[in-house]
Amino acid sequence: MSTENCIIVNQCLAAPKRAQYGGGMIGFNQRTNGSTLSSELGVSNDGLHNTTLSLKTVKLEKGNLYTFSAWVQISNGSESETVAVAFKASNGELVHGGETMAKQGCWSLLKGGIVAEFTGVVEILLMVVVSVYSSKAMEIRVDNVSLQPFTAKEWRSHQDKSIDKVIRINRVVFIAVVYLSLVNLIQVRKKKVSFKVTYANGTAAEGALILILQTKSGFPFGCGMNHYIVTDEAYRQWFASRFKVTSFTNEMKWYSTEKTRGVENYTVADAMVNFSEQNGISIRGHNVFWDNRVMQPKWVKDLPPAELMKAATRRLNSVVSRYAGRLIGWDVMNENLHFRFFEDKLGENASSMFYSMAYHLDPSTTLFMNEYNTIENSKDHTATACKYKEELEKILSFPGNAGLKAAIGLEGHFRDPKPNIAFMRSALDILGTMGLPIWLTEVDVCGGPDQAHNLEDILREGYSHPAVEGIIIFGGPIAAGFKCMTLANYDFEPTPVGEVVDKLINEWKSGRRQVRTDSRGMSEILLFHGDYRVKVSHPLINSSMSINFKVTKETENITVLLQFDA
Repeated sequence: MSTENCIIVNQCLAAPKRAQYGGGMIGFNQRTNGSTLSSELGVSNDGLHNTTLSLKTVKLEKGNLYTFSAWVQISNGSESETVAVAFKASNGELVHGGETMAKQGCWSLLKGGIVAEFTGVVEILLMVVVSVYSSKAMEIRVDNVSLQPFTAKEWRSHQDKSIDKVIRINRVVFIAVVYLSLVNLIQVRKKKVSFKVTYANGTAAEGALILILQTKSGFPFGCGMNHYIVTDEAYRQWFASRFKVTSFTNEMKWYSTEKTRGVENYTVADAMVNFSEQNGISIRGHNVFWDNRVMQPKWVKDLPPAELMKAATRRLNSVVSRYAGRLIGWDVMNENLHFRFFEDKLGENASSMFYSMAYHLDPSTTLFMNEYNTIENSKDHTATACKYKEELEKILSFPGNAGLKAAIGLEGHFRDPKPNIAFMRSALDILGTMGLPIWLTEVDVCGGPDQAHNLEDILREGYSHPAVEGIIIFGGPIAAGFKCMTLANYDFEPTPVGEVVDKLINEWKSGRRQVRTDSRGMSEILLFHGDYRVKVSHPLINSSMSINFKVTKETENITVLLQFDA
């Protein structure tokens, strides 16, 4: 699948780039100085004014995935407007496929897609949504449009190939014993590792047996954890045997640690942190603040601004300082695109200010902006990838935030009967242009006959995307109260969804492998990123050796040099 336009997503160019896939099914492949299209201004059901134009009618095949792209600009309106693509079925149903911010005088790339749930004809529409009525006729200019179909098999093949994919960087690393070559490439999830084994005199040790054991995965694939972990031994064993990264579902939130003003209680959170540390489980802090008024402690909701600022400062200082150096990340402000409790009370820079305060209290910890519906719901225009990017850039540009270690948190609460994986990929592409780590932070699929299959599709899409650096699912055993996405029954046996999770845990690691050296004393193998222990022996000599090493994404080649003493 083409990725040539990924690096220019969300930029506005003087001229549009060529159409992806030669235009695919649509064939808008020739540069024609832009087609100027316009339509009458209407009013939508939500009170917004819409300009809608029809691009083309095409036939979709059920089960296929379609990637869409187009270069767009606007005129005769405001300086910038949201332009979205939608697919209109014969029954009038609209499937939203993605959106971008189009501007006057330059071209923006609109990316999106659709997963066809039926075989039939759809009309491809471009829609401009404006919140302020203008008497001027809105015009959309569009060029180099593409709609490319993929079968489910082709899409899966691309995911699998992406795991071994190489992308460019500029970095050099050298360590003792394991020599990392000077390169400018990284592999997304795996790395080719070469072993060179010699005898004491330096000659090649042909036929040496190399036993390889991966002791830790290099990709954080974890699970949410709740307070039952403190008292339920079966839950503890179930969790620790599978996951090495977590977020607490509720126990670190303000409404859990300070139910009464001035009376803090970290007993449960502390116990969960201790359990995690004892079992080598890394923790993403969730969360310092939640921008939803409903989710504040009862005593916080109606505080006047000055009192709220005082209480919020005390809260941030307390929780961030308490766990400083013990967490791999913090969701500083949760869902600040959908909600604005603190902005309404404390001003437009409230989120930016809290990120600054957290950064200066714990500068080494990664700070996330955590949001929902950015990848999971193409109908939600509040938290699109472009709007997410704009808000995070605002936070990072706030005075004092220049050195902040930022990351992108995408919750991933999928509720549609069929997830729009093509839309999900386009959103990840857009956010990937920021060059920041992306984590899927709360992935779940609630019920439905295809729950297990849908979850697998979502997890594979996230894992195969080069910008995604961690995934946490929000599910667990029914004994711990996980009803939306139950991974284990009361006997802690895996449900169908749990079987998917266990399968992927095993699939995404190298496990135990063994190879033998050739006449040059060499052997090569492709290994997942992570920590390894290697034991080398030879049938002709009574000698063996062991070594620990890491496979990381920073370099193209790793050569492990091993020498027998005898």
